[in-house]
Amino acid sequence: MLITPKVLTQHRLMRWCALILALGTLVIIWRYISILILAVWLSTICRPLLEWLVNHLPLMNRCREKRSRSAIAAFLLVFLVLVVILPIILICIALTGSTLNFVASLSNSTTARNAINLLVPPTDHNRTGSLSNSTSQSFIDFIKGEKNATFNLFQRFLIQRDSIADVVQLFGGKALSVLSTVAGATAQFIIGILIFLVSTYTFLLHGPEIWAWTIDHSPLSAKHMERLKNAFQETGRGLLIGVGLTCVVQGLVAAVAYLCLQIPRWYALGVLTGLCSLIPILGTAIVWVPITIGLFIQQAHMKAVIMILVGVFAIGSVDNLLRPVFSKLGSLQMSTLLLLLTIFGGLELLGAWGALLGPLIVRMATEALILIREDEDEEEHNVIP
Repeated sequence: MLITPKVLTQHRLMRWCALILALGTLVIIWRYISILILAVWLSTICRPLLEWLVNHLPLMNRCREKRSRSAIAAFLLVFLVLVVILPIILICIALTGSTLNFVASLSNSTTARNAINLLVPPTDHNRTGSLSNSTSQSFIDFIKGEKNATFNLFQRFLIQRDSIADVVQLFGGKALSVLSTVAGATAQFIIGILIFLVSTYTFLLHGPEIWAWTIDHSPLSAKHMERLKNAFQETGRGLLIGVGLTCVVQGLVAAVAYLCLQIPRWYALGVLTGLCSLIPILGTAIVWVPITIGLFIQQAHMKAVIMILVGVFAIGSVDNLLRPVFSKLGSLQMSTLLLLLTIFGGLELLGAWGALLGPLIVRMATEALILIREDEDEEEHNVIP
């Protein structure tokens, strides 16, 4: 069939129209693009578990209908939310503020001695503490079931409530705007969680069908789409499992060590230790070595020696022992330097979600360049007689 110039023009116009509409769609969903990416990654990681449950549950062997598969996917998602996602969200909310304040205090230290005193305060001040430290101690006593712990905890909350009331009275004129801001942020948080749950369930249940439709309607070849998909999944597994779990385990081990050694702000220091594990060569020593120096300055020689042993043989060995195990579940084909640049560059440019989007964009760009080079080599090979 002969294609006329008019038909060719219509085809070009249709392509431009599809491109404009696709860009418009991307602009509309851009606010939640990071949530969608995270949902795709989580559904990809959990789909083998879903398939195993479908094939091995006794009831499913008798009746493998769509309804049964949907029920298993919903149950799996609820389990992940209650056991994994919700605790992580609560821990992040609890630790983010105190960790950021602690980092700000360290960055404002004028001398190394002041910074070390923040890490390991002098002994005279360890027992006085602030109101927040007293509240934390009351909560710990409440967990341990000590006498009058409930009354002390309730008394601390009443003191904090009076302080909040004083703040409200002092800034009464701005109270409405503050409440509006908090309400807006809360609404955005709830909407984000809802989109994440629905997206994860959809991709978990219908991911292969959605991907098959994407390949059929994409202007790229099936080979290119598969390679880009593999790079996309590799980045998700590498960040969430290979990098994320290693940081979490090292931070958890360090936090327990700091707590046992009665180091103040052990929770914030644990978070910093986990983050510093990304830094090559120095790694977690950036945190526990200054703590050791502070313990020596405070004449706590036994604690300092224990800190050295824990830092070298416990915190430091976690990376050597567990990283190969996590790498089998998910490894990111990216150098440590490039990973750091993409994470911190993404944070600077895109905010908190940039820690995920930065490495993803660079990894996809790297794979695209490799594909272009392979196509050029293939064309040269076919041209040569």
